[in-house]
Amino acid sequence: MNGNGWKELFVLIGCALLAPALPAPGGTRSPGDLVRGIVYEQHLGQPVSPALTFVDDQGRTVQLGSYFRGRPVVLVMGYYRCPMLCGIGINATARTLEEFPPESSSRDFEFIFVSVDPAENYLAAAEKKSEYLRRLGWAPAAERWHFLTGGEAETAQLADQIGFRYRYDPETKQYIHPSGLVILSPEGKITSYLLGIDYPAAEFARALGNARRGEPGIVGQVISILCFSQSPAPGTVAYYVLIALRCGAVLTLGGVILLIRSKRRHPDRRYAEV
Repeated sequence: MNGNGWKELFVLIGCALLAPALPAPGGTRSPGDLVRGIVYEQHLGQPVSPALTFVDDQGRTVQLGSYFRGRPVVLVMGYYRCPMLCGIGINATARTLEEFPPESSSRDFEFIFVSVDPAENYLAAAEKKSEYLRRLGWAPAAERWHFLTGGEAETAQLADQIGFRYRYDPETKQYIHPSGLVILSPEGKITSYLLGIDYPAAEFARALGNARRGEPGIVGQVISILCFSQSPAPGTVAYYVLIALRCGAVLTLGGVILLIRSKRRHPDRRYAEV
């Protein structure tokens, strides 16, 4: 695992320590109610509307279809000020991209991030884009990685089309949402979902190959990793018990990620071109 991978594993452990997902004793809210229905409903084979309008990182009004340029599309929804997993998911995409040589067809896609927060504007999008262009250090990304904001109606319509179920929690001022990538064909048809916060290069390349051919894949994992935190009162027994439980769960996840990463140190390069 490289330095970024270790950093993100520690972030996950930090999330476990800081964000146990149970209510404080005496609270009236049920975490089960808050996250119920927050999933990716996989709409394989369905199109997204090219006429939906958003604002790009330069403040220009754009249609979603303007990014359907003959390449597969990797679509992500979340929000720029997200304190949890949105950044980790984008980092995972960037890290996967770095595993392919510059000339690989698996780098040849349009990346679109759409904020679900109508309060965020193009300045937040521009800051995020600048951050990832510096990280990638790959000139074509300037024209192929797009960070958008939009109105509540357009965002909700896009979310509905791709099966992205989310909810705003006014108490924590967070958006509760699933984490993952939606892969579209060059014409904007949904062909694959890569859920979670780690996208193995072989799976990523396979998904892009299916999208390039316009062939829907099979329904992937149905267990969603949710981006949300709700903390019990510090100092309570529940607080410390849940810290221990969450640490155990996340360390187990970390072990799985380490195992996957170790197997990818000497990958079968056949996936580099799909």
